[in-house]
Amino acid sequence: MPQKQYIECPFCNGLVEPKPGRQICPECHAEFIYDEGMERMFVDTNDVRLPIDGTVCTRCGMVQSEKIKRCGHCGVALVSTTQ
Repeated sequence: MPQKQYIECPFCNGLVEPKPGRQICPECHAEFIYDEGMERMFVDTNDVRLPIDGTVCTRCGMVQSEKIKRCGHCGVALVSTTQ
């Protein structure tokens, strides 16, 4: 499987190099953590900046689909902000 050249920033959809660990978006300067093995993205729940494409788990900060009912990382129930 070929490695991705870029991933999208969860805040502004800017392109970021897919290096595991803490990332800083060159577009909006948001900080997030990228987990290459599972292709998960986490945000700092103490400093969330909008917009984010998806739902952020309030316990662990994982960004995931709005259709998900429970966090795929820590299992906490997710509350959707969209109707």
